[in-house]
Amino acid sequence: MYCKNCGEPLKDNDRICPACGAPVADNTGNTANTAYTAPAGGPQTYNYQGTNNQYNYSGQPYQASEDTGSIGWGLLGCCIPLVGLILFLVWKDTKPLSAKKAGIGAIVGVVLGIVLYFVLIVAMGVGAGILGTAVENGDMSELEDFLDTLESMG
Repeated sequence: MYCKNCGEPLKDNDRICPACGAPVADNTGNTANTAYTAPAGGPQTYNYQGTNNQYNYSGQPYQASEDTGSIGWGLLGCCIPLVGLILFLVWKDTKPLSAKKAGIGAIVGVVLGIVLYFVLIVAMGVGAGILGTAVENGDMSELEDFLDTLESMG
């Protein structure tokens, strides 16, 4: 289970998030406690079943990591599928939106690579067939036409 406020992992019996102090909903969806402030040093107050409790937090203020699910992670995964796969595996629990974009980008990159590979194989086969026919017949006009076509495309 993860905190809906900051995404930190929670234990099953946690009533408030230990990282940000946000209330944790129970299995029925009700929040039994209300947090007033997130840990930022000094005394913190939270309400647990009608009682106001205080605790002191002396650590660094909590900075929630942003999980925006930016399209940039998808583009990175598409251009370098191995990086997209690694990011997906590393972030799948902590940054699910960004992990999903990187994973989808990796899948798209692999599929595009396979499609382009087959297009290249077909183009090489066509070129080899034309060249073989031209060499057999001693007629290079078909090869010259093919090369002219390629030059006009590029």
